[in-house]
Amino acid sequence: MPRSNQTKQLLAQSLQELMVTTPLEKISVNDIVDHAGVGRNTFYYHFEDKYDLVNWYFQSGITQFLVERSAYSSWGTLLTALETYFLENKVFYCNALAYNGQNSLQQYMFDYLCSIFAQNARELNPEIPSDRTQMAGQFFAGAMMGILIPWVFGGMKSNALSSVSDISLPVFNHDIMQQLLRGNLQ
Repeated sequence: MPRSNQTKQLLAQSLQELMVTTPLEKISVNDIVDHAGVGRNTFYYHFEDKYDLVNWYFQSGITQFLVERSAYSSWGTLLTALETYFLENKVFYCNALAYNGQNSLQQYMFDYLCSIFAQNARELNPEIPSDRTQMAGQFFAGAMMGILIPWVFGGMKSNALSSVSDISLPVFNHDIMQQLLRGNLQ
């Protein structure tokens, strides 16, 4: 692992350890760097603020986790993979998602999921205009966040999120995606 990533991981681990006892809003950059044993300049070399660190941790962790599990194949697979990942990092995500202000993880996750679903829509039907694929991405990201956030705030009860995977709206159902892209979904 490159030294830059090691430093980022060290800072993320420091933040995670602090979040066990302290809400994210009450943790300062000074707290993070003191706990990690590095200087403030090191932190600001890698991140704009603590929320940037939170978003980096999510993006780096979830991408690796989902790619390793090929979780993009269906709604159920994606929900099950997300549940597993979030449960493995429960304290961090309960704490990080509680904040919904500027540069929040909630907004970052929504944007991240939008890009994943929009890319899937583009691959499914490359001739559809980009504004339609963006709308499809927003639609499915909103659905995912609408399930994920209440589950997190409800205490992340095991198997509760993956049990929703039985609903009849598969994210990657080609017929539904095609109808949505063409504006025919009713």
